[in-house]
Amino acid sequence: MPKGFHFGRQQTRNYTTEYQQLHASTFKTLSTSPEGTYRINCEELSENHKIFTLHHSEDWQRLLLFNIAGKKLPIPLSIDTRSASKKLYLICPYCLHQRESLFAMRYGYSCRICANLHYPSQSEREYDRLFRKIRKQRRKIWGNTLPCLINDMFESSIYWPKPKNMKQKSFTKQQAELQKLEQTYHQWIKRRFGNLIERFF
Repeated sequence: MPKGFHFGRQQTRNYTTEYQQLHASTFKTLSTSPEGTYRINCEELSENHKIFTLHHSEDWQRLLLFNIAGKKLPIPLSIDTRSASKKLYLICPYCLHQRESLFAMRYGYSCRICANLHYPSQSEREYDRLFRKIRKQRRKIWGNTLPCLINDMFESSIYWPKPKNMKQKSFTKQQAELQKLEQTYHQWIKRRFGNLIERFF
């Protein structure tokens, strides 16, 4: 997590960005691969976190068996057949729920809930979250066509041109939503800094 989020306070939460993720899509080809020993190509993982054996399973489609910290850790693979895409999931060995990814912990692999991990955005202050919403909405409308302006909170988007391939009705609606966010942010800045920056707005 970025250092500036805590402003000198002691960090009491662990965040998802501090741990290497293991994505289910990495093992997509294993659904038809033969049993045997395999290795994950990821420099950030320890040797024990990289090597596993692939097994057939009566309860699951396939089973990944790791040996981490002297203990065997089974991680089943599950294919969701409810949709045509047949999405692949990893089964958390602790809660047995389907997960798109697991996190590499010292003792093995775990889902975010079982490892008690938080997203960095959960510790954002109110105006930081608002800042992120504004940037997200600006990118939704203009993409990367205005790179110098997307992050400039002293610029109002009210006079920015409509993208060529966007319908006027959609543009008007999305721009109105953005204007509300920008006005809220500017009001917060004025309350915080008063007349020092009044000339910008």
